[in-house]
Amino acid sequence: MFEVNISKLRINTKIGVSSKERKNFQPLIVNLKFQYKLNKNKDLNNIDNLKDYSEIIKFLKKFISSSRYKTLEKLLDECISKLKKRYKIKGIVLTIDKKKIAKKYGCESISVSK
Repeated sequence: MFEVNISKLRINTKIGVSSKERKNFQPLIVNLKFQYKLNKNKDLNNIDNLKDYSEIIKFLKKFISSSRYKTLEKLLDECISKLKKRYKIKGIVLTIDKKKIAKKYGCESISVSK
């Protein structure tokens, strides 16, 4: 079983409960961890046999930057659902952090994970 970690991926999107918060793009920090199995007979040097994490990163960037959800929880749910369906990956742990908003409340980080 392979485990892939994608850390501190920065993606700008419009998200927030208030219309004021959704007016401008804001940076989110995304961390993704997932697992997948590979048949023992498959060549590990052939990218076609592996999960293409560069493609997964491109998908996350496009999906999140174009999303217009109000909450991180909804965004997380939708991302995980799409990742499972599209890439057939398991053991997904996704964390999305709103560092810029956290500073407004005097903390370093506000994040949601699932």
